Amino acid sequence: MTLRKQRLKMIPKYEKLFDDEIKEFIRISETFAQEYVGNSVEDIRQSYNEMVKHFRQVRSSSVQVEDKKVAFKERSLIYRQYSKGTDNKTDLIYFHGGGFVVGGLESHDDICAEICESTGCDVFSLDYSLAPEVKYPEFFLDAIRFYYFIKNPERRLILVGDSAGGTLAGFVANKVRNVSIRPEAQVLIYPDLAGEISRAHKRKFYDAPLLTQDDIDFYHKCAGLPLKMGLHDLIRNFDNDNMPKTLLVSAEIDPLAEDCQNYLGSLKKHGCDITFLEGEGLPHGFLRARHLSKKAKLVFDEIIKFIVQAK
Repeated sequence: MTLRKQRLKMIPKYEKLFDDEIKEFIRISETFAQEYVGNSVEDIRQSYNEMVKHFRQVRSSSVQVEDKKVAFKERSLIYRQYSKGTDNKTDLIYFHGGGFVVGGLESHDDICAEICESTGCDVFSLDYSLAPEVKYPEFFLDAIRFYYFIKNPERRLILVGDSAGGTLAGFVANKVRNVSIRPEAQVLIYPDLAGEISRAHKRKFYDAPLLTQDDIDFYHKCAGLPLKMGLHDLIRNFDNDNMPKTLLVSAEIDPLAEDCQNYLGSLKKHGCDITFLEGEGLPHGFLRARHLSKKAKLVFDEIIKFIVQAK
């Protein structure tokens, strides 16, 4: 979600790129937006949570949900487990988006529940540490610790994340690519992957609705992310051999779309099994529009199909 005040009128160059369903999704989303300059993180989080609540869907009664706590040496974290109570042998870790600043168990609750309902996987959503209360690399370390906590050598495991959560999923997949308990697959949904590359030039959709270059810069600064040669920079700082089967999902009208293309090229170069899916005519954060937009629903259905095949 963009952190700027609601635009009174969409920038003309974007008006023709979206259909009416997505225009309405953008209009509603931006009514909750906050101006980040001069506003506290608490205010921004409140606005984000109100937006999330507006779009949140009711969970299926067939999905069982339980909140649990895991105590690591560094800190204790809460996670939420979704299960259908069936004979399932696949676990799925979902890392929520939010720029490492906003989001949590509630923000992606309905998405996780629908993934559980549609795939039969046991889904684990982590309430990882956020900035500015902690800084880089703490949220990355939370993610890798949680992976080793959940991973069971007798069960299959799939990593999924959107936006900043896609960054975490990609980091974990890369970090464990040469160990015996590798994930079966990863699904990265409009992830923030490029690090310094994003600073080198003005992105094609730098001022797009719902996420702008300024928003990205704000999140990176708040999180204390290194802008060059750090864990955040999955393309430059790591080789990508032995990566799991990958579904890379990009939103077409998104400043992060270029990052996806760079990451796609990197994985292809290393011979990885990767499927690329572009959400044509869709903005960043379109998962929330899956019940409002036919285009968003089609992409979500493809994500579900990939997970079912990977499990």
